[in-house]
Amino acid sequence: MGIITNWLLAILILAMSSLPMATPSIAETDSERRHGAQHDSSSGTHTNLRSSTLNSNTRGGISGKKTPVQAIKLKPVTVSATRVEKPITAIPNTVTIVEQETITQQTTIRDDVQSILEQTVPGFGPSLRRLNGQAESFRGRNPLYVIDGVPQFNALRNASRDGKTIDPFFLQRIEVIHGSNAIQGVGATGGVVSMVTRSPRTDGTWTNILRAGVTSYDSFHKDGFTYKVAGLTGKKFERFFDVIGGATFHHRGLYFDGNGDRVGLYQSQGDTMDSKSWDVFFKAGFEPDAHQRLQVMVNHFNLTSDGDFGPVIGDRTTGRLTTTEQGGLFTRELDPPENDVTTLSVDYTHSALFNGKLTSQFFYQDFAAVFAGGFSTFYTLTPGGVAEFDQSTLKSKKLGAKFIYSWNGLEDLNMTPSLGFDFIRDKTSQVLVQTGRGFMPETIFDSYAPFAQFDYSLFDRVHLTAGVRYIIAELTVDDFTTLPVANNTFVSGGNPTFQEVLPNGGITFEVTPWMSVYGSYAEGFTMPDVGRVLRAINTPGQDVDAFLNLDPVVTENIEVGIDLKFTRGNIHVSYYRSDSDLAARLQANPDDSFTVEREKTRIYGLDVTGSVDVTDAMVVGLNYSWIQGEIDSDDNGSFDTELDGVNISPNRLNLFTTLSLDNGLSGRVQLSHLFKRSFGGLAARPNADFNGITLVDFLIAQSTEYGQFSLGIENLLDNQYVTYFSQVNPSQNNPSFFAGNGRTLSLFWQHEF
Repeated sequence: MGIITNWLLAILILAMSSLPMATPSIAETDSERRHGAQHDSSSGTHTNLRSSTLNSNTRGGISGKKTPVQAIKLKPVTVSATRVEKPITAIPNTVTIVEQETITQQTTIRDDVQSILEQTVPGFGPSLRRLNGQAESFRGRNPLYVIDGVPQFNALRNASRDGKTIDPFFLQRIEVIHGSNAIQGVGATGGVVSMVTRSPRTDGTWTNILRAGVTSYDSFHKDGFTYKVAGLTGKKFERFFDVIGGATFHHRGLYFDGNGDRVGLYQSQGDTMDSKSWDVFFKAGFEPDAHQRLQVMVNHFNLTSDGDFGPVIGDRTTGRLTTTEQGGLFTRELDPPENDVTTLSVDYTHSALFNGKLTSQFFYQDFAAVFAGGFSTFYTLTPGGVAEFDQSTLKSKKLGAKFIYSWNGLEDLNMTPSLGFDFIRDKTSQVLVQTGRGFMPETIFDSYAPFAQFDYSLFDRVHLTAGVRYIIAELTVDDFTTLPVANNTFVSGGNPTFQEVLPNGGITFEVTPWMSVYGSYAEGFTMPDVGRVLRAINTPGQDVDAFLNLDPVVTENIEVGIDLKFTRGNIHVSYYRSDSDLAARLQANPDDSFTVEREKTRIYGLDVTGSVDVTDAMVVGLNYSWIQGEIDSDDNGSFDTELDGVNISPNRLNLFTTLSLDNGLSGRVQLSHLFKRSFGGLAARPNADFNGITLVDFLIAQSTEYGQFSLGIENLLDNQYVTYFSQVNPSQNNPSFFAGNGRTLSLFWQHEF
């Protein structure tokens, strides 16, 4: 009853703020969902994406401008994250598309990509709101983030920072493919999060966007203020050339909990509190004719801690939370935690090359991450035997190329075969900042992957897809010696190689105009955090070539689902199971570091999404995720214990209501309930069960000729709670005993002209 009461109270607040009600217009849904239902509140219908019309009085971007009501032919919603652009109705997986307006709404409440995903994508784990994304799993496994197709994942040393490489202001939409797959290469054992950057308007007018805002805890403490400014400009010059670019600056203060106390700083992994970030984005395209396009995109993102504060360690036994104070625990000069990431891509497409379409990309990423330090994992010994505590920096450079060619000559047979080839070289190392000693040896990962894909449509109601990817991978590791924490162990280098055949197949079937079903099988591939594995070797005589724990992780994903469309609503239900014979589970250590355990793992779950037009101006929707995971801890072939909370997210229910009125007033209320979870078997720990959390957020916005003014309120009811990660962390250490954010207010102005 508490969940429903909180939600109804929040809806009442939103409804009262919207009175008097003017003539209603479209109310946007949370996001575009898969399989044939695009929302049209103005007509009160959900139209079939394959062949129907849609009134064009949808909201025109941020300004809320509208075009006259006019029947137009509706083009199918297509997804580019699949490498071959295809209608969402032909993809045999759960797919969520988070449109730009939803991104803007969510960043008014919480300004980071993971917070957007946890509110809009079922199966995505709770955001830590930190620089590190530890335990932010997707269907219990790793999400692969890509920016315009460029992978952000560091396969050799997963720092869990790949969701902090671009400011969400530059995102036009986010396409999420649920479940293990190898579509984008290495890393998508949980799914693909494809971040598509902004482009200029296609009508030849300038795209100019300015955004500014301030955020504060509701007591308006001086240490809790956050400021952000952002700007973007671009234009398409006739048919030949287009350009867009911009910059953001974000100064973050401290977070405060529901009791008005400072939230604890995450010393070991780095934090977004007390930090500054800036992002510079540029994209340009050249089209010599109607069939060819050459595009260059570059994005540079930097987030650096100010280092003005440090943690005050709490005590789990007494319930005293970790907090933050000026200076904190740092007793020696250390570099502040930092993310510094440059992403560059060059894309060339030719849609009429030998009766087919060629899509190619060359990309480069330079990733550098500085971690906080001062704890037991990072230390060296002086000649006199004195321990010097240090910190580490991770450096990774990726260079790659992607090619795919799709034949168009078999269109009369409703058949599209495709051939492709991917290559990536990842050079990664992790060293101690102050002494320069190697923590993870420099490691090179080369991957070559030819693949074939086949799509077939029958009567425009049955869509078949099948393919195979053959991955040839090689690691190159020189001889190295581990740190004192791993007994200064000498390890012989080597060049282990791996070959994997990764098939996929699926079917979607439109049974009736209002019901479709699908089923699929796909395999994904990743490496088991090579850096953690290598740096933890503490037994003499080990050889990289014969070290089993370096074998790749291959996941097998089975999914079935059904979609139902009604006059004023839609619902999607899917069941999935993901198996791996040799998965890589993170094992938490007492000092808040992690090692890797290789075990047979099974994860299975249920996703539900849906929305209903209550009126032409009001939409109510939900997404629900139920997930379970288990491992074979003794390698006897049977599952004997549950996955712990670091490796699997809680069951979650998200409810939302949106209002949008003709007078430019709009609003949103969203409730997020994380269900209680207990852990059995080897995952059981004293006081490590999850007690559940319920939070309500509120957004109201008014569009005017001077721009849109928005007020976002995180944790509207000011609940005091301990975060999911803090409750379930198996190490149960005191430094990570954090409260979540209390009631936080954000006021933003955004103008598009």
